[in-house]
Amino acid sequence: MLDHLVGKPSANWKRTQVLLTLIFGLWALMKGKTQHLPRTLQKINRLTAGRSPWKIALGSWMSYYLLQNLFLLFGLNAPEPLTRLYKRSFYRATWILTALDAGFFTAMPLRPIWLRHFCSVFFSFYYLIFADAAEERVRRVRATISIDHMRTSWEKVANNPILRFFSRIQRPRVTIHKTMRIERSGNNKNKPATEILLMYAGDVDTLEDQTTILLQFPGGGFVSMPPSCHEDALSAWAKQTQFPVVSVNYRKAPEYTYPWPVEECFDFYTKLSQSRGRIIGLSGRHDIKVIIVGDSAGGNLAAAVTLKILSHNQDIKTRSALKVDEVPQSAIQVPDGLVLIYPALDFEMTCWMTPAQLSLLRSHSTTSMIRSKSLQSLLDTKDHLSHASPLSMVPDVEKVSLWKRALGMTPMQKSTKQQHQAPIKEDFVGSTNVEPSIVEHIQDMTQVKHAWGSASIAMTSRMCYFNDRIITADMMRAMAILYLGPHATPDFESDYLLSPVVAPLDLLAQFPKTYMLCGEKDPFVDDTVIFGGRIRKAKHQECRRREEHDLPYDPLLDDSTIQVQFLEGMSHAFLQMMAFLPEAHRATKTIGDWVLEMASPTTEDSSLESVVSDAESSSTISVDNNGGGTITGGIGSPREDTPSPTTARSIATHLAEIVTSEKDMMSRRKSDLVSELFTQKI
Repeated sequence: MLDHLVGKPSANWKRTQVLLTLIFGLWALMKGKTQHLPRTLQKINRLTAGRSPWKIALGSWMSYYLLQNLFLLFGLNAPEPLTRLYKRSFYRATWILTALDAGFFTAMPLRPIWLRHFCSVFFSFYYLIFADAAEERVRRVRATISIDHMRTSWEKVANNPILRFFSRIQRPRVTIHKTMRIERSGNNKNKPATEILLMYAGDVDTLEDQTTILLQFPGGGFVSMPPSCHEDALSAWAKQTQFPVVSVNYRKAPEYTYPWPVEECFDFYTKLSQSRGRIIGLSGRHDIKVIIVGDSAGGNLAAAVTLKILSHNQDIKTRSALKVDEVPQSAIQVPDGLVLIYPALDFEMTCWMTPAQLSLLRSHSTTSMIRSKSLQSLLDTKDHLSHASPLSMVPDVEKVSLWKRALGMTPMQKSTKQQHQAPIKEDFVGSTNVEPSIVEHIQDMTQVKHAWGSASIAMTSRMCYFNDRIITADMMRAMAILYLGPHATPDFESDYLLSPVVAPLDLLAQFPKTYMLCGEKDPFVDDTVIFGGRIRKAKHQECRRREEHDLPYDPLLDDSTIQVQFLEGMSHAFLQMMAFLPEAHRATKTIGDWVLEMASPTTEDSSLESVVSDAESSSTISVDNNGGGTITGGIGSPREDTPSPTTARSIATHLAEIVTSEKDMMSRRKSDLVSELFTQKI
């Protein structure tokens, strides 16, 4: 209170208030006399005379607790903005994660290190019970988050011995788990070596005979989280696929800013492919397949490295055609597949979507292949006027609770609404016309849908989910500043190594098979949808060009080579919650199945099509020449390379359990939000 009276939020004033309160309380206990108290307090004192001290303490605490929650009991508390935003299991997982963050933030100043490790876990148990205090603590830290706070929060499992022990006993066992340092070559040979983590679950003697490598670029906002923070997922993939799993510990910002991580990952990939895996222990006698997996910032790097490879190869072709003497040494092997998990693909932190991007999201209405309500749900977040609050991303109309009905707190009746209507006007013939209020006008469902169909503005998912429980707008801003560095002058509209979503179509048309997985409520969900749409648009344009010039058909131009899937009711970083989120385990298995599919020999089998069709989980995006597009079912497109029946059934099973397609997501969100427009909140 004192800091509010002074007019400046200050921890010093709060400490002063606490000390003054304690001093006054101690003085009252030591020197105070009963006869000096008000008569009401004297009566209470006489009633409690002879009571046990523990009863008096318990009664005092219950009185305090009642006063603290009085508004809640009578329904006068503020509405909860996240009531319907997340799936129950994800919300529970974020409760645990928030408690851990709050506990570790609280213990950060403690020394020595062993005391900090112990108190971090101890405080986390406290915050599990007092969840509101945990959220307030984390909110305050994130508002002005530092690099130390980020690394403390995101690397807690890897750095805290207590959490690390419990994490290890849950992971699958691997036969090879070692850290290696790979020297850089070429023009970068004088730069520090690249550190990698190698994991392999097969027999040690069989490592050298492997021909497929799962290469992972770990996420962490470009500033944190080495491979040791991703070992839950890495060990699961190593066990499931039986492939060598390599995770690159690229150097992080702010010590190493853009474009260092891109170049380091590119150099390592180039050396890995050119050596045919010898640098990690393979024999090098056989050609190898490399499948790149990246989550969050790692998804950005995976896409950027692929674009750099394609640009390098394209430059070779151009120079060869022009007969330029200075030709690069050789073409670089293109990855055999990409798996991008909630990738951050656009550094343009804009609030508004462009008309072309919005057209991409709306285009589902032009097709008759929609069988469910999912893509609509993403579109609904762009309908900012279809509910009571323009900031609400979920239905914000609550049913009247039993308590409120008992207290007579019913919804506002028509007579009350009429107080806000425009005055009655008389026309020239004497009849009266009552102008409907804006509320009643908006509640016309037909008008709302028609108006939304022609609306020209919508906010990006970064702004729609600015209060996300995992990655807030403040954190995104901090990570972007740290990654770009103090001297960066990037061109956000054309630098596709920074923002792969703006890559030229001629490079996107050459992309390998790309599967993308993202949480439905993720602030980066727009990046996933738009990037997938642009890849498909590029492939369609290249396919038409080949048809016009009678060029042979390329299977990489098929619709099945780009798939976008979403986890219903989930947000960011679900792979970091495998210890307490069941859907994270199923997502990990799905990603492993995708890797197996990409590594499997091509066949004419169509089993995956039929199985995934039954699961209704393989719809994809196509984009027309004008930037718009249509949502089409990937199951109806010809597939030149499909996995074996066993792998197909496994993929479909995991997908059916955890994911929703673009169509499902957007349709569901739209139908939820349009209902009961502008109804009074209760």
